[in-house]
Amino acid sequence: MKLSRSVSAEVVALCASAYFICALNIPFWQQLYAAVTPRSLYEFAFIGAVGLLVFALLAWVFVCLAVPYVFRPVLSILLLATSAAVYFTTEYGTVFDADMVRNILETDRAETADLVTTKLMLFVLGLGLLPVAVLWCCEIVYRPVRSSIRFKGLVTLATAAAVLAIGLPFAQNFTSVFRHHRELTYALVPINYLSAMAEISRKSLRPARAELLPFGRDARRRADVAAPAARSITVLVIGETARAANFSLIGYDRETNPQLAKVPDLITYSKVFSCGTATAQSLPCLFSGMARSSFDRQDALAREGLLQILQRAGFSLLWRENQGGCAGVCRGIPTELMDRAGTRALFEIGDALDENLITGLQEKIDAMPGHAVVVLHMMGSHGPAYHKRYPAGFERFQPTCKESQFSRCQRQEIVNAYDNTIAYTDLVLARLIELLRETDKAGTPASMIFISDHGESLGEGNVYLHGLPYAIAPDVQKHVPMLVWLSPLAQGQNRIDGGCLARSRHEPLSHDNFFHSVLGLLRVKTSVYDHKLDIFAPCRQAGVGDED
Repeated sequence: MKLSRSVSAEVVALCASAYFICALNIPFWQQLYAAVTPRSLYEFAFIGAVGLLVFALLAWVFVCLAVPYVFRPVLSILLLATSAAVYFTTEYGTVFDADMVRNILETDRAETADLVTTKLMLFVLGLGLLPVAVLWCCEIVYRPVRSSIRFKGLVTLATAAAVLAIGLPFAQNFTSVFRHHRELTYALVPINYLSAMAEISRKSLRPARAELLPFGRDARRRADVAAPAARSITVLVIGETARAANFSLIGYDRETNPQLAKVPDLITYSKVFSCGTATAQSLPCLFSGMARSSFDRQDALAREGLLQILQRAGFSLLWRENQGGCAGVCRGIPTELMDRAGTRALFEIGDALDENLITGLQEKIDAMPGHAVVVLHMMGSHGPAYHKRYPAGFERFQPTCKESQFSRCQRQEIVNAYDNTIAYTDLVLARLIELLRETDKAGTPASMIFISDHGESLGEGNVYLHGLPYAIAPDVQKHVPMLVWLSPLAQGQNRIDGGCLARSRHEPLSHDNFFHSVLGLLRVKTSVYDHKLDIFAPCRQAGVGDED
């Protein structure tokens, strides 16, 4: 059905701009008002100037898009996408930068299902689908080609003049406010996610390589002082969304780690910070050998990393995956996806529980020749459906939020559900250590390192989940737990003083230490190893083989 009156494309562009400014950017205006806290007419005028400036820029973009067969479809997509973005910003405090958009693009079907709520559908229906319906009911009249080009040129000049006229009187405010409140640049839709997509597209245009760039090609295993065992097993556990603030081993007032608290010789590092605030950033960074300060995701994924170096040094490797994927880290490494592994007894409400990672693990280890490294990638505490990350009867802290739509729950219910995920991770890790302890008793040195990829916000500052830009993210999204357990045989073979490690557990560390510490623990000699970042180096007794 078409409306009886026709409307010019330029009028539609102006109306769309006003709609985006007034209806779809309420979170942005709330943040701007809180940042400015206006007390004078000049400061109120500054907020108005921001509105006029954004309106002018959006109007210019939409007028330039006012082309037959292009304008309506593109505007429809923007309306639907922006209405969804407004929901996530309102519900969880989500910030849409390049890393967050990349996470969205890499989200699997199970995670997507957890995020689809009734409230999301209402947002998309009311803020997106209804305006789209009105848009397609209108008869839009476009200018002839020559007239359109001339008009768009005039609009461009007028927009430039308006930007100068509006911006110059408030230049100092623009500089100070947006420099000190960088979160504002990530809150303005649709500019935030469109610029993020442009950044991702620009980086993805780099030509893909058929083979990984060489890195650590000189890697080899050092000789050992002690009589070397014919084989050893090291398990690297990559936690998901576990924040240090909720680990009782690190001082949380709830007993979320009752099983691990009973493990002798377990070392808990209390001051570890992540490379990023989302898996897509932190996971490649962990295995890359790059420092966070210089990390580039595309460069990291284009070259070999920790696992390829270990493989070259003669280690048998296996990656067991219980999440959406390894973000390119396990390329060329034998990989087992737990949701396709055939073990279904421990599956609850459609998701594979992390106990699946240790089910059948002993048989896998037995089949791996020589020195073996297994990586377990956990589902951990991935939100917002925390209640799906542990068995139905595992609710130690109640009542719990059983919704992905957090506005339906009390904050304490959300925290309770999250704490249950930490307690379940505690159980899984304790069982893993018990398995490795038996391996050690059978004569095979065994080690475990657990580290979380990033933390989580649980309502502090009305922010939930994770993925905020690192510069503005709260510490709860960056401060992560790291645990190390070395069996008696592993300590002896690698000449590591466990007491020394325990005394250093409160030293400040980061994901930067992981790559070099694993190489150091496994006695791998390579030019890309930095002993200054190896947490084991200060606690290793010197001996034959170190000079190799």
